[in-house]
Amino acid sequence: MPNFDLKTIIFMSMLLTFMLSMLLAITRNHHKEVHGPGYWAVGNLVVGLGMVLVLIELDTPKLLFLPSLALIGAGLSLYLNGIQAFVGKTPDHRIPIAIFVLLVVIDVFFVLFQQNLRVAASLGALVFAGIYFASARSTFSKDEGIIGNLFWIASSLFLVMGLFMLGRAFATVKADVAVFDNFSTWPVNAYTFMLGAVSQFFISSLFVLMLSYRLNQNLESIATVDSLTGIFNRRGLEDSALKMQGICKRINLSMGVLMIDMDHFKKVNDKYGHLFGDDVLRQLTKVIADILRSGDVLGRYGGEEFCVFLPNTTEKDAAGLAERIRIGVEKSLHTINHKNIKGTVSIGVADSVRAGYDFKGLVAAADTALYTAKNSGRNRVVSFTSITRDSITNDSSSRETITPQSNLRHNNYKNNVAIDNMATDNEIGA
Repeated sequence: MPNFDLKTIIFMSMLLTFMLSMLLAITRNHHKEVHGPGYWAVGNLVVGLGMVLVLIELDTPKLLFLPSLALIGAGLSLYLNGIQAFVGKTPDHRIPIAIFVLLVVIDVFFVLFQQNLRVAASLGALVFAGIYFASARSTFSKDEGIIGNLFWIASSLFLVMGLFMLGRAFATVKADVAVFDNFSTWPVNAYTFMLGAVSQFFISSLFVLMLSYRLNQNLESIATVDSLTGIFNRRGLEDSALKMQGICKRINLSMGVLMIDMDHFKKVNDKYGHLFGDDVLRQLTKVIADILRSGDVLGRYGGEEFCVFLPNTTEKDAAGLAERIRIGVEKSLHTINHKNIKGTVSIGVADSVRAGYDFKGLVAAADTALYTAKNSGRNRVVSFTSITRDSITNDSSSRETITPQSNLRHNNYKNNVAIDNMATDNEIGA
């Protein structure tokens, strides 16, 4: 087993730790909407401070007790708090405090009073193993994608360090008594700090990558999500519809669409103000979303107009769902913030069988049906097929009734035009 200079390893680890702490702190300062990096930055700083105290103890062995290992343990526990905050959980701030107090008690009791370095080192190693195992458990992810992969790598590193600390505890128990006469020169200590520094560097780098990816997700969300209602905006709706279109077209499934417009919304804004109108739109979104299925895609198309894309859905089924939405809105949207309103919607329905899979074609067909619903008295559902069927019927009936009367009108019209032209010519000649 090669020998390493413990002081050099600790010094380099300390510099690396402070550098990572600075990097995470700067990132956290500029992106406060992402939780977690602040804990990781402080954790690195506390670990670095603990390493400074380790160097001081090595240079002055007779110095009174310094809580170096306790600070390192508390710093690593802050990693766990950062992971909890990053995944949306409430960080348990008692963990770093409990770890710090526990390590201080172990060192004070077994080093200062009992002077049993073997027990102190083995118990300390077990505490660190527990921290690493807890961190490995918290980063154990079942999610797919980049964040899930990064969590898997971090979990593996925490697990390796936890197993190593178990090995350190076992080696401490089995070590010769002479090892503890000059414990700082024991090679296992050098390996512990070296592997700890390397794993810390990689784990902190993974944290930075997670943060970068999360920020990219936030930017993408800003670009595709409507800030008022929290659902897709027009761009996000189109992106999701294109993905759905590809799947439905590939396996020959019908794709339905609903265009939903709130009736007399301008009157609500004029009477109660735009802020109240925003509350109405948020409540309307909630009512619609609660009725839709998990695979349906809801988006705000513009103003008070919403659009829903329905995979594996015919126009008939979509019309049934639209009717449920219409009734649900009428029942639910009548009192908001203690103000009574008449909350109804008009809905146009279309599907890919009649209008094709193209986003613009589907929306145009449903929008035509919506326009008819609005002009037919509002608070109703109209399908695109019913419009086209009525149009064909009207066209054929108009062609049937035109023949005799229309020819007579046409001949009279031509005669009148000829008479008018003759009169005009006479006037010019005069």
